[in-house]
Amino acid sequence: MENFNICLTYVSGENNKYWKVEKAIKVVLSDGSDLEVPKGFKTDLSTVPKLLWGIFPPYGNFIIAAIVHDYLYVIQDERGKAFADREMLCLSNKHNNNKVDNYLRYLAVRIFGSLYWKNVVK
Repeated sequence: MENFNICLTYVSGENNKYWKVEKAIKVVLSDGSDLEVPKGFKTDLSTVPKLLWGIFPPYGNFIIAAIVHDYLYVIQDERGKAFADREMLCLSNKHNNNKVDNYLRYLAVRIFGSLYWKNVVK
């Protein structure tokens, strides 16, 4: 299992709350390709309605999966939404032992992720 040294800063403004990557994150994806999430990238970690945070918090052992997934969406990775979603599941399964949580989050992005994929703001 890869170990990641993730450094994030929480940023809260009037209408925006997100985390900013303070040190680039390098990841080898499941297809063997390298990906670098650059310093300065903004993420909300795992997009979960606040009402559900008690069951599905927006952070946890799957944090690298959430950051990579957000980045693949924002750059509109040429391998597509399905690849980004599968990559999130793959990375979650590597780093988070709660497989039920991993698959429920995966199911959620498969169902609702199209709303973000089609309307992502770069």
